[in-house]
Amino acid sequence: MQRPHALLLDFDGLLADYDHRIHLRQLADAAGCAPEQVDAALRTDGLEFAHARGELDGEQLLQALNQRLDSELIAAHWHAARLAATRLRSDCMAVLERVHSDVKVAVLTNNGLLTQPVIEQLLGSRRVLCSAALGVRKPDPAAYLAACAALGCAPERSLFVDHLFRNVQGAREAGLHADTAFHAQSLRRLLKRNHCLG
Repeated sequence: MQRPHALLLDFDGLLADYDHRIHLRQLADAAGCAPEQVDAALRTDGLEFAHARGELDGEQLLQALNQRLDSELIAAHWHAARLAATRLRSDCMAVLERVHSDVKVAVLTNNGLLTQPVIEQLLGSRRVLCSAALGVRKPDPAAYLAACAALGCAPERSLFVDHLFRNVQGAREAGLHADTAFHAQSLRRLLKRNHCLG
């Protein structure tokens, strides 16, 4: 393909390592309960998935959690827990620094609005498109079309990269060029093959 106009990248599993156990443990410490209780509260009625789909905003998610845990969690607790559980992959970020300046670069992630500020903090000036804001999650083809629309780029001139093949399949169904990458080396090869690197 020609050099894409837009490059969309997964976050957890490609640009960062995320340990859900740490997130649960940090939230549990703040709530004064066991991690298993936090996990159960998030899973009940698909609470966390509803937040990731944008059906619940951050305040609504925390209110539901506090009711179930008899706690007083606030957004700062969630942010601190997510930050503690996330480690940015500096080698992958170094690859992105070499992307041509005329390529729009953004992250497309299945996360809720409570997590978006944490990802934005870690990525600096990089644009972050969360499933909650788009109203649809990967691998639904509508998620990629919404992301392309947000960037003002045609799907056929956009490249999507994820560590999960099912998400790559969804992007291809939406008309994007898409492939998997698992670490800095495979990301570098893929971006070089698609004429993205200077």
